[in-house]
Amino acid sequence: MNPASASLEFVAKTDCLTLAGFKGVCLFTHFNPLHYSDELFAVYGVQFPSALNSANSKRKAAFLAGRISANLAFLKLGLTPQTVGIGTHRKPLWPKSAIGSISHHSNTGYCMLMHRPVNLSLQTAVGIDVESVLPANECQLLAPSVISIPETQLLLENYHGLDRALTLAFSAKEAVFKAIYPAVGQYFDFLDVRISTVSIETATLEITLVKDLSPEFLKGHVFKAHYQLDDKKVISWVLP
Repeated sequence: MNPASASLEFVAKTDCLTLAGFKGVCLFTHFNPLHYSDELFAVYGVQFPSALNSANSKRKAAFLAGRISANLAFLKLGLTPQTVGIGTHRKPLWPKSAIGSISHHSNTGYCMLMHRPVNLSLQTAVGIDVESVLPANECQLLAPSVISIPETQLLLENYHGLDRALTLAFSAKEAVFKAIYPAVGQYFDFLDVRISTVSIETATLEITLVKDLSPEFLKGHVFKAHYQLDDKKVISWVLP
């Protein structure tokens, strides 16, 4: 299989996505899972990780699409594509030259990537998360594990429908997790961070830690999450 024919069959579309405030690039790759095969990893110059040995084809295809987007993002930044390994709890291992984040959604792999600023530690990262708007009939059951009652009231004052509000909260908190996990090195719950401020005008949320996670990230630390929200999906991202 040559790269041209593989692109026509597996990769349906690649393009750039503009993320407000982000001084880097975001690429996405939309793929057709029906045309996935393990041989495509070699075709696209992506190392097949042992962690995927027992994964199903859909998981492998999504992983590959995310790494294809990463390779394209490296090139867009003028960098040589490098292997993005898999660390503890499946976190991507970025090279010293860049920081990035990957998300998968609806047969699409997203990668946001930027040059690593010289004043940032090697553990600092960015975070991106993409989610489909949750079905309304699941929201009441899921909401208590994601947002507190005050957060629910704040979100519903600004967004129509618990489905969109809850999905936004879920996605933004996931983006925060991705951004700081390399530094804190531990899992934390959705309720360990609180949405404290909403701005529809700037499409941002302020998210505050309600517990100490590390010497760098203490209770009261505030993150700004940017988002794009429509009736079908939410894209959230957190900057360094």
